[in-house]
Amino acid sequence: MTQQGTIKKILPGGMAEIEVTRRSACGHDCAKCGGCGGLETQTLYVTARNRAEAQVGERVLIEGETGQVLGYAGLVYLLPVVLFFVGYGAGSALQKGAGVSALCGGILFAAGIVAAILFSREMKRKNSVPFEITKKL
Repeated sequence: MTQQGTIKKILPGGMAEIEVTRRSACGHDCAKCGGCGGLETQTLYVTARNRAEAQVGERVLIEGETGQVLGYAGLVYLLPVVLFFVGYGAGSALQKGAGVSALCGGILFAAGIVAAILFSREMKRKNSVPFEITKKL
């Protein structure tokens, strides 16, 4: 998984903050496709290891291990949904009605979101990022 970006900040511990323009899987070639009608792009800020010793303002190529990135995405996006269904199922097992089932699901969904936020903060604290600047462009 590779992406281009611009260094915005040099961070302590050999890290850098990079501005990356997010592209969709279709490449936003709407003139050819027209399927989604979306013309917007999204700017993200990513923290990466700066082994290329790039400086602020330089364009760089960043790479991430696809398996690790997908694992983190799965945790952040799927964990709350899975916990919702577990909670809903547990509430149904109590046979107290759909309202109790939905409440149990909602509580576990919120717990999954809190767990994902805490995991993200812990990764930032440990500088355990899945991205690395591989070269200057």
